[in-house]
Amino acid sequence: MRIFISIALLFPFLSMSQDDIRYITYNFEFKNGSTELMYGDNVVLRADEDAASNALDTLKIGEAVEIIKQGKTTSTVNGRETHWYKVRAKNKVGYVLGGWIALDHKAINGNTYLIIYAERNEEMYARTRVLLKDGTFYGHETKLTTSTISLGVDDNKGLKGVEDMCIIQMHAEACGVVGGHVYLFNNGEKLSEAIRTLHMSEAGEFWFSENIEFKGEAYWEENIAFFSQENGEYMDDSMDWTQTVTNTVKITWDGEKFSPDVRELDFDH
Repeated sequence: MRIFISIALLFPFLSMSQDDIRYITYNFEFKNGSTELMYGDNVVLRADEDAASNALDTLKIGEAVEIIKQGKTTSTVNGRETHWYKVRAKNKVGYVLGGWIALDHKAINGNTYLIIYAERNEEMYARTRVLLKDGTFYGHETKLTTSTISLGVDDNKGLKGVEDMCIIQMHAEACGVVGGHVYLFNNGEKLSEAIRTLHMSEAGEFWFSENIEFKGEAYWEENIAFFSQENGEYMDDSMDWTQTVTNTVKITWDGEKFSPDVRELDFDH
């Protein structure tokens, strides 16, 4: 029995080494001694792990905190129970609720991307903020299909009206689970979902895999990418016989969206 995993799933951010990827699980906890960044803005640094305890200072979005240790109590943030953490920030030691600390952060072109988990109506979301060089920020909420994700960033790939982008990879934890990548484009004023790709495999039976190839400024047409979808089936294990069908379509970025909408295309005919 063979398990198919697409190259795009293993190496979604070719500019990053595997050591640069932080795998964020739904119950992710920060390591003692790690330096993290605040996702929340104007978060109160408390004297104890209690929202009613004395305020020591106020922490801005993007400020660094050193994790000393996990606290013993939890509180609800963004629909989730998260631990308080004893931290060192601005030369003071106090407590911050973990739900306001970014689970990961990546920087590109002077912009910093920050991400946390949220839950609503028993569904999982990633909340992403981009902190600009001038200190302003805005964000986007992304519905997830998996509980393990990772964050990556890239430049604008030659697309007009895009400063840079972040890519949320949804890691499929098991066969039959739909994973993929969500591409959030930053145009300098808002962060929005431009497109997502999906991946799934069922060991010994079938797989499908989607991918985006950005052509960049060197391509003879502007604002072009190619979306591909591969569907495969295992025909006979004894002969290593597989059958694949790949569809590829050119998509054009108009500054707001890609056209055509790949979700409206019938790749089965």
